[in-house]
Amino acid sequence: MNLVMFVLSTIGMSHIIVDGSIFEGLRDFVRSFTKKIGLEHLGSIVDCYLCSGTWCGFFMGYVWISQDPFEVFACGCAGGFLSSLGSSVNNWIESSTIVNLPQDE
Repeated sequence: MNLVMFVLSTIGMSHIIVDGSIFEGLRDFVRSFTKKIGLEHLGSIVDCYLCSGTWCGFFMGYVWISQDPFEVFACGCAGGFLSSLGSSVNNWIESSTIVNLPQDE
């Protein structure tokens, strides 16, 4: 059960951070702050599923799986993959349902 909760919470948390309207102000703040300090590439953490998924994986791995640093690191790596995969699946589903072109005969 902990593994399922880890997977779902990591994907959900990263998608809320990257796409959720509730975090729009935070995303704007992070982008402007990192631009001011000259580290604009760090601002991508709130725009990138791989980046946010990695950090969410670290956090959720610590919460759901283990407090062992090696396992937390592995959870962060898995979180980046899971978040990117979830985004790709979500985009595929949306593209399959929004546009329905007629087949050539």
